[in-house]
Amino acid sequence: MEKLLRVSQERNKKINKIELLKQQHTPQEAWEKLEYYAENGFSSIPEHDLNYFLKCFGIFYRPATPERFMLRVRIPGGRLTYQQAKRLGEVAKKYGNDYIDLTTRMQVELRYIRIEDIPQLLRELEEVGITTFQTGVDNFRNIVQDPLDGLAFDNVIPTWDILLKLQDIFLKKEEWVCKLPRKFNISISGSFSNRCNVYGHDACFVLAEKDGIFGFNVFLGGKVGAVAKPADVFLLGEEVPPFFEALGRVFKKYGFKDSRNKNRLKYLIDAVGMEELIKAVEIEGGRGFRSGGITQTPVQGGDKTGKVQLKDGTFALHMVVPSGIFSGTAMIEAAEASREYGGGELRLTVEQNLYVVGVPEEKIEKLLSENVFQKYKNKTSIFFADLIACAGTEHCPFGVIPNKPDAIKMAGYLTEKFPDATGKLRMYWSACQKGCGIHGLGDIGFVGVKFRKDGQPVLGVDIHFGGTITRESDEGKLLIKNVPLDEAELYVEELVAEYLRLMKRDEPFEEFYRRVLTRLSREAVRFLIVFNNLMKKKGFDLRIEINELVLGRSTEEEEIFGYGYQIYRRLTGKAPYTRPSIMEIYDQPEPEKPSRLGVSIPKKFEKVLMKMLSKNPEKRYRVFTEVEQDLEEI
Repeated sequence: MEKLLRVSQERNKKINKIELLKQQHTPQEAWEKLEYYAENGFSSIPEHDLNYFLKCFGIFYRPATPERFMLRVRIPGGRLTYQQAKRLGEVAKKYGNDYIDLTTRMQVELRYIRIEDIPQLLRELEEVGITTFQTGVDNFRNIVQDPLDGLAFDNVIPTWDILLKLQDIFLKKEEWVCKLPRKFNISISGSFSNRCNVYGHDACFVLAEKDGIFGFNVFLGGKVGAVAKPADVFLLGEEVPPFFEALGRVFKKYGFKDSRNKNRLKYLIDAVGMEELIKAVEIEGGRGFRSGGITQTPVQGGDKTGKVQLKDGTFALHMVVPSGIFSGTAMIEAAEASREYGGGELRLTVEQNLYVVGVPEEKIEKLLSENVFQKYKNKTSIFFADLIACAGTEHCPFGVIPNKPDAIKMAGYLTEKFPDATGKLRMYWSACQKGCGIHGLGDIGFVGVKFRKDGQPVLGVDIHFGGTITRESDEGKLLIKNVPLDEAELYVEELVAEYLRLMKRDEPFEEFYRRVLTRLSREAVRFLIVFNNLMKKKGFDLRIEINELVLGRSTEEEEIFGYGYQIYRRLTGKAPYTRPSIMEIYDQPEPEKPSRLGVSIPKKFEKVLMKMLSKNPEKRYRVFTEVEQDLEEI
C-alpha cells in the first residue's frame, strides 16, 4: 500500500481541467436542470453541462448535428425484452429520425434528438426498465457478457444474475456517478467461447477452473490499445461483486487525476504493479483471494453466423447489421419477430449485430422470410459477419474519416472479389486514434488518419493486423501507415488472398495468423502487400506469395532473398540458384539477368531484383525499407 499511496500522491499533485470542473459543479446539478433546459431550449445549456456533465446521463451533444443530441442507452449484457426493443424503436421513430446505432458495448445509440424532447424520451425508456445513466465520461460503463449467456451449450456459468449485482453497486448511486478518475469498462463471461471480446476491458471476469471448481479468473487493465493482464486471482461467482466493489473503491481513491490520456486503470497498474493493486483491493475489501486458476477460453466455437442451437433445443438466429447502422423501424420488426417466432428476446453483440433467441427449428424458415431478415441477413459473407465500425465524421466530433460507409464499402468490395470465401475474418474500424471501433482486437484493424500526399491533405487509414480474442488476447500490430481510403481495399485484398489461399478448412483468420503470419516478420507481410499492389498499378502480371522460401526465416535479409527467388523464377521460369538459401549460395555463380534470358523488364526493376538476390552480402538488401525505397523509383 505504501507504494500505491506514494505514487498516487505524486501523480495527483496537479489535477486535470475535468477534475477541476468536478470541484466546481456536479452531475446532479445538470440532472436537476434537464427539465429547465428542455423548456428553455438549446441556448440555455451552459458549456460545462453541454460538454461534460450531461454525458453522465448518456446525453451527448454532437456539433456534427447542430443543436441535436445523441443518447447512449444502457443495455446490460445486450439483453432486450420484447417491450424494451419495441419501445426503443418507437422513440427512435418519434424523436430521432428513425435512426439507431448498435454499439460495440452491446448498447443502443439514438441520434438527432432535440433537448426539448429528452426528458419525455427518458421517461418513456424508464417505463420499460431502460436507462441512459452513466453511459459516458468518468463512470462504470455498460457491462458486457456472452450474448448467448444462459442459453448456449458452451456456457458453463450463467452470468446474468452476477452482472445485475455488479450493476446494482453503482447504477444511479450518487457516490459513484462521475466519481471515478476515468471511464471503467467491465466484462464477464462464463462461456468457453469468447463472444464478447472479454479481455478488452478495465476489469474482466473470465471463465476459469481451479481444483475442479469453475469460477472466474480476473484480468485487469484492458483498454483500446492494450489487452487486460492476468491478476492471478480466482473468484467464485458470489465473490465477483465484492471484489469488483473493492476494486472500484481503490481506483476511485488512488486513480490518477493528472493526465486524461493516462489515467485509466491500466496506467495505475503500470505504475505500481498488479501485485500491489491486488493487495490494496484485499485491504479495501477486508478479505484475501485465491490465486488464479486455469483460464477456459481457448475453445472457439459458437460461430456467430446463421443459427446456433441452444441448450433447450431451440435456436438463436443471427442478424447481421453492417457497421451497426439500424433503425427504429427495424428494431420494432425484430422485436415483433422475436415474440412471434422466438422467446420474445433480442440479444445484442459486441460486433454490432444481434440474435433472435428461442426460435424452434420448425419456425426458422418462416422467420427468415420476414422483412427484417430480408434487409439484415442471417447469413452473409465473412467480410460482413464480423464487421465493426464506430461513428465517423457524420456523428462524432473526433472522427477523421466517415468510417461506417468505408467499412461497408470495403466489405462489399471483398465480397465481390471473394464471393465463396469461408472462414472467419474480423475487420474492426476506428474513425480516429481514440479507438472506439476496437481496431486493436481485429484480425485486421483500421484507424482513420489524415496525412499529406504529394502536398495535398488525404484521408486514409493505418492498417493493423493480428489482434486476438481467444486464449489470452493480444493487441494487433501496426502493419501499414497512411493508406489512402480509396486504396485501402486493394491492400487488404492481398492479405485476404493469402489467407484464403493458405487457410485450412474454415480456419479463422486468427488461427491462420498464429499458424502462418507469425512465421514472417511484419515487414515481410507489408512488403508482399505493397509489392503486389505496385505490380498491379504498373500493369505487370507478377505476384509474390507466402511460401517456404520466406516462412521461418530469421532475418529480413533472408526473407528479401526468398521473395527475390520467387520473382526471378516466375519471370524466367528457372531458379536463380540451385539452393534457395543465402547461407548455401557462396559457391554458386551470380544468376544471369532476366533481360539476358529474353525477359522484358524495366532496367530499374531488374537492378532491384538482382540486388535482392546478390550472393555478395555487401551488395544485398538488408531490410525491406531499402527495397521499397528503390521500388518507388520504378
